[in-house]
Amino acid sequence: MNYIQPANRHQYQLMSSLDDLVKPDHPVRIIDSIVDSIISSDKNRFEPDREKESGRPPYHSSTHIKLYLYGYFNGISSSRKLEVETHRNKEVIWLLGGLTPDHWTISNYRKDNGENIKYVTKKFREYLKKKGYIKLKTVAIDGSKVKAYANREMLTKEKIELKIEGIDKKIEEYLKKMDENDSKDDIIEEIGLEGIDHVNMKYLSKIDKLKREVSQLEKQKEILEKEGRKYISGADTDARLMKSRDGRLPGYNVQIAVDAENKMIADSEVVTDENDLDQLPEMIKSIKEELGQAPDEAIADKGYNRLDAIEEIEKRESKTGGGGIQIYTSQEITKRDKEQIKFTYNEEKDEYECSAGKRLVLISRNKKKRKSYVNVYRGIQCDGCPLRDQCTSSKKGRSLDRYINQKWRDEYKAKMLSKIGKEKTAYRKTLAEHPFGTIKYLMGKIPLLLRGLEKVKIEIDIYTTVYNLKRLINISVFEDLAEEIANYQWKTA
Repeated sequence: MNYIQPANRHQYQLMSSLDDLVKPDHPVRIIDSIVDSIISSDKNRFEPDREKESGRPPYHSSTHIKLYLYGYFNGISSSRKLEVETHRNKEVIWLLGGLTPDHWTISNYRKDNGENIKYVTKKFREYLKKKGYIKLKTVAIDGSKVKAYANREMLTKEKIELKIEGIDKKIEEYLKKMDENDSKDDIIEEIGLEGIDHVNMKYLSKIDKLKREVSQLEKQKEILEKEGRKYISGADTDARLMKSRDGRLPGYNVQIAVDAENKMIADSEVVTDENDLDQLPEMIKSIKEELGQAPDEAIADKGYNRLDAIEEIEKRESKTGGGGIQIYTSQEITKRDKEQIKFTYNEEKDEYECSAGKRLVLISRNKKKRKSYVNVYRGIQCDGCPLRDQCTSSKKGRSLDRYINQKWRDEYKAKMLSKIGKEKTAYRKTLAEHPFGTIKYLMGKIPLLLRGLEKVKIEIDIYTTVYNLKRLINISVFEDLAEEIANYQWKTA
């Protein structure tokens, strides 16, 4: 039987150029073209801060950024694995023109050049906005917990103090052994003074290492006390203990705004707050700073439902020009919504009337409630009311809180419970969940490789950029896209 035969390894193969290594319509060519276009539009930004007068010259920013975008695009984020790819992967060899930076060089660029990576992310999003791929008509805002590059153990103040106490005991043991060595004449005779010095130097080295560990623990304890935190990660002090599908672990809350036009990520942020309640205003502000305008409407889940913040956003944006912004958030059914007894507000009298016809009058104004203010009303005719047992167990009678913006709250809730409100919140799932699924698939089992909030932001910038690249390539005709990138005025973007 005949089989297809492999090439003879000892026979020369001719190749006209590196360009023959990849197909004319390969996605790596888009990565190459975009990075070159952005960097050439602002060369001064990407030049090294200082030129070395001697020694090997550094790799250009374009080399590192291309390598990282390609790597993350294909689920490869480790600097060691990226180094391997530069030697064996023909697409990377083509992309870098045969350059092979070592893993330390690759890793250090990612850690030390966050501003350059952020700039590329921003310019690419501006391109997507100006070419109509992102339109900011509707965005879906969502958050997801991402595990930090740290083990699950979180330290408390008490645990830190116990660790320091244990290390202090070890140091005392080593010092005691050094004293014993110095005082033993038999050891001196057997191995000589130089031998004892060698043993003691080993102890000194161990003591020095333990002292550095104590210093690090003291810093972590100081952070806990200064910031009023209960837990801290020894490996990443910026990470917070967060609840996730895998249990509570040290991590970050990653926020994204997904544009409805092509399901591209219009903006991303990383925060250390465990919940999303205060993130909506910050995300709208960030979108505006990133792309020059706020979206026409934003949709979010119930985790973002802080009504005072929503009112502020809608009123602020209506004043700053345009038709304002409409916010849609899922609504929770409250205990008050489930009550059989209903309360009707009389604006003229500034009091309530219950379904039994009893009055509730104003007893307190502008009382602080969480991050808002309420007026408090109390029943004055509760005694003898046949519905009292169903209504309240308070001896003083039933009380109600009315927010100072209650009218706006009622109107907003009615909007959200309307047909269009329910349609909008259902639509959110089709926008926001797919990007997070794709990004977490690319992340793999170890989602983050950098430590600290600012450095984690760098990684998320890379992930959101490669997600947008994937979407752009999937929805475009290659030849048209390549021409569009080449002709785009990146300098004025």
